[in-house]
Amino acid sequence: METPKKSPLAEKPKESKSILLEDFLKYANVFYLSIGMLAYDHKDNSKRKEQLLYWIFIAQMVNLNVVLVSELIYVFLAISKGSNFLEATMNLSFIGFVVVGDLKIWHIWRQRAKTTHVVREMEKLHPKRVDQQDEYAIQDYLGSYSRYSIFHFSMHMVLIWTYNLYWAVYWLVCDFWLGIRRFERMLPYYSWVPWDWSTGNSYYFMYVAQNIGGQACLSGQLAADMLMCALVTILVMHFIRLGRKIEAHVAGVESSQQDLQFLQAAVVYHQRLLNLCQDINEIFGVSLLCNFVSSSFIICFVGFHMTIGGKIDNLVMLVLFLFCAMVQVFMITTYAQRLLDASENIGQAVYNQDWFNADLRYRKMLVLVIKRSQQPSRLKATIFLNVSLVTVSDLLQLSYKFFALLRTMYVK
Repeated sequence: METPKKSPLAEKPKESKSILLEDFLKYANVFYLSIGMLAYDHKDNSKRKEQLLYWIFIAQMVNLNVVLVSELIYVFLAISKGSNFLEATMNLSFIGFVVVGDLKIWHIWRQRAKTTHVVREMEKLHPKRVDQQDEYAIQDYLGSYSRYSIFHFSMHMVLIWTYNLYWAVYWLVCDFWLGIRRFERMLPYYSWVPWDWSTGNSYYFMYVAQNIGGQACLSGQLAADMLMCALVTILVMHFIRLGRKIEAHVAGVESSQQDLQFLQAAVVYHQRLLNLCQDINEIFGVSLLCNFVSSSFIICFVGFHMTIGGKIDNLVMLVLFLFCAMVQVFMITTYAQRLLDASENIGQAVYNQDWFNADLRYRKMLVLVIKRSQQPSRLKATIFLNVSLVTVSDLLQLSYKFFALLRTMYVK
């Protein structure tokens, strides 16, 4: 009996597709493009496209800052008159969120040249062939980063559009559908304007303007966080690959000159990674500092509103707001801790190497590499804060101090 012949297509193994550096940066690029911003120079961009994006970016930033000013005026008037204290403190959480978004967008925009340099350097280091990428386990790093990013921006998108569309959904369900309440025109965020926005078509204009401003602020924040985490992920991948390569080397088998050439190449590679980490800190240092300061205030103000009670729908949104702030902090500190651990492990990899039969010059140079690795690469929120998982406990302590102060002021 003849066995059936296999088709040529069935015999051909599936070809794996190589992963590009842009695959790590795609989420950040999507959110930056939504506000018309380019964090770094893209090779395929035309002048016309860049001009269009520039004017979209200007329009988005003008709208965002007009909304911010109107919220600040509302808080100032509420505090000076001694009225609407709860609404004013709730608005402070939103104002902090917008101010941080503004600062992060502005600072990353100013650092475009340096960000372009970092991306180009990482493209040079990026493994191109599939067999090379398997050695780096690049698929695992991309999968892990993608899962974190999708969860991160999904939670924040749910948060912002819960706030933005709350009153629209309220009208559709309670007034239009059930007819159980009389709808009173409200905006997503408390703000002041020199006219009565509750009457006429200006209400719809302000509602749409606040929605667009809220999304622009969120996009700028998410894009900065995900761009930083993507670059840190790639850096961690290279540090771990370098450590494995050093640890697997058996010194003394080949000539001393070849051992020295191997170590020289490893030191040059290590120095390039250290320089890239320093550049990343220069790009995102202000952004990181803004993240932790704002998260502290957000946790404080949201916790304050949750403890004094209120409507159940407001409490649900506040809980979501608090959860998103904590997710942001844990995501950033987790990646910072990974970078710290991967950088420190270079010294351990050097020690674990089979160096006993190596030339004396080689062994002396190993001591210098270990000494350098004892000052590991880490994310820094400018000069004020070294970021790691320990930062979370410091943040919570600071938030509780602000919370206790606010509660004391409210009781009095």
